[in-house]
Amino acid sequence: MTNQPNTPGRGEQRDPDGSGDTPAREPLPGRAILPEPRRLPEWYYDQPDLPHVVLKELDFHVRYEQIRERDGLPPHDSPADLARRVRGQAMRTFLISSLNGWRLSEAAITDDGVIRYRHSRDHRVLRFLPDTAAGVLIVRPDVQLTAPTYRVTGPAGERYLWSRHALLGAVGVCLRPGPIDWPDGWAHLLPNGQVRFADRRFPWAPYEEWTAKPIAKPVDLGEPCADCRHFRIDHNQGAPWGRVRRDRTDCKTWSAEPTC
Repeated sequence: MTNQPNTPGRGEQRDPDGSGDTPAREPLPGRAILPEPRRLPEWYYDQPDLPHVVLKELDFHVRYEQIRERDGLPPHDSPADLARRVRGQAMRTFLISSLNGWRLSEAAITDDGVIRYRHSRDHRVLRFLPDTAAGVLIVRPDVQLTAPTYRVTGPAGERYLWSRHALLGAVGVCLRPGPIDWPDGWAHLLPNGQVRFADRRFPWAPYEEWTAKPIAKPVDLGEPCADCRHFRIDHNQGAPWGRVRRDRTDCKTWSAEPTC
């Protein structure tokens, strides 16, 4: 199979000397990214001892820099066409679609978080360098948010103390899918453990960003509310952020006894 000319397209990012390129048909460095867990005995697979990670368990960074390598056929598609900067959510969606929809495609990740993808072993590699300072997407809040208490700052600078349970509820609200073509909510985990999050919004409105900083010292959370099971400390701020009573209404006041 003859490779296509390696002249870069407008806007493409390339290594100056191609020193980091992976030759066509050579294995991708790092652990393979699999679309689903292996469900059959290991002897069934061509590479039973292949180091791998399942796509849904992978932490994606908020931003990546895209580099199109030189060796091989031009790629059929990418998460951002010829753009140099790629959003982590677009990257995640692209890999889920490609690895599940095209059997010959493959991807791998190295210990430094660099992801490599190609449409087949004959195609050029798309290499994605993470912006580590921007943090990672929160897609598994139960696993990624671990502190028992957080100091939360709202869009107007107001401050609260929240339990982990309350923050999980707020992040869950932000990650709910919204109407088609409307801006989705998001949540990011920074390298220092701080959380940034914002609910989905109207197309013409700006995001209202919240931050949450983990607190190491113990905090008295109070007893759980009989209506919504959030702690007493979680009821002293404005927006209910997922505090829902059994009748599906917002819980705004802590109660020792059920009221509905």
